[in-house]
Amino acid sequence: MYQFETSVKQHHSKYVMGCIVVCLLMATTRLGFCAGPERVTNVRIASRGDGTAALTFDVAWKDSWRHEGNHDALWVFFKVRPEGADEWRHLQLAADKPLNPTGYGQTGGTRVDMIVPDGDDGYVGMFIRRAEFGVGEVAVTGVKVIWNVAATRGVPQDLAVTIQPYAIDMVFVPEGSFELGSGGNDPCHFYKYTNGSQHTKPYRVTNAGPIPTGQQAGKLWARRGNEPEDKGSLPAEFPNGYRAFYCMKGLAMSEWESFVKVLPPTDAKIFEAAVNKHGGLSWADGIAFAAWSGLRPLTELEFEKLSRGPIESGWDTGDSLNHPSFWGVRSINGWRSPRDRTVTLANPTGRAFRGTHGQGTLTPPADWPGKDAVGAGIRGGHGAASNPGYRLDAASVVLERQSGIGWRGVRTAPKGVGL
Repeated sequence: MYQFETSVKQHHSKYVMGCIVVCLLMATTRLGFCAGPERVTNVRIASRGDGTAALTFDVAWKDSWRHEGNHDALWVFFKVRPEGADEWRHLQLAADKPLNPTGYGQTGGTRVDMIVPDGDDGYVGMFIRRAEFGVGEVAVTGVKVIWNVAATRGVPQDLAVTIQPYAIDMVFVPEGSFELGSGGNDPCHFYKYTNGSQHTKPYRVTNAGPIPTGQQAGKLWARRGNEPEDKGSLPAEFPNGYRAFYCMKGLAMSEWESFVKVLPPTDAKIFEAAVNKHGGLSWADGIAFAAWSGLRPLTELEFEKLSRGPIESGWDTGDSLNHPSFWGVRSINGWRSPRDRTVTLANPTGRAFRGTHGQGTLTPPADWPGKDAVGAGIRGGHGAASNPGYRLDAASVVLERQSGIGWRGVRTAPKGVGL
């Protein structure tokens, strides 16, 4: 049913990156029953009598790594359907802290950390990563997490429900500085404004605070098109790439059939047409998927960090092998790679994005660019467009599904989780 493809590459003689064609692996569970090729299996439920229940399950995935540079992880979340109901509802977790919350644990296998994002848009899923440095397969038994039953509408007292677990391959991009702009002549590239005599000096993002924009010395600007606001400031809430975040290893199209299968018939009819688009998703498709899975859109600043890594500008991730990026992100900015839809700086609607995460429904948060795709654009691709600084279509409104234009969800990492 799902095909796996493995590629391992050594980065800069130091980093070993495992890469896998991402599949959204879904198993239907009724008190322990699972079907299909699973990552998350043997889901069991036990009431705790305090409005919560313990979920236990096994989890396994291949081509995992954790080292001094970064790590991979699974984004695990659950949909629940009460007995006799037609609607699938998103399961909320309960946790007293993001990293290894009280009551969470495992009985055996590879030692793992469990990370539950908190806050107003938190508790909709969890990251599972290696607890120690290592490379290869992860196999864990008896993972225990806490379900906030009281927060899930319509769950009967006897917990007679069907649960569907999901696991999406993610890559951790650590907090840190990086450069915007190619240092060359890519269309509409970012650069650091000086006195108007040059337009190639890269702009270095050095913190998560506001970024001043405009044609004034030291500010972020762009070359001949798709400029940010002159005499403006990109708000600190806008995800500018400095803070740590998790990014999907691959593209959402690999997840699409499993996503569509659990939607109500009316919604399924809207989204199922994308299945045969050869990697093409519309902006409306992408924001629905991200909201439903508890992720959010990628900004074009984060895209440049994903593509280039923390090293000097001008480094091109793509070649004829279509290898993973510096961080191990797959199918990004390489030869034959799909293009990515991102939130742009070149539009007020895009600049109003605050990085809010989806809450497990198809409805996107209010700060996201809407279905009309105003505030979004397209980055990356192949050929000249594979250069990380290429921004010709950074603010292009493309409503329709087009083959080769994909979608990649991300989620801001909770503070203090470390590498």
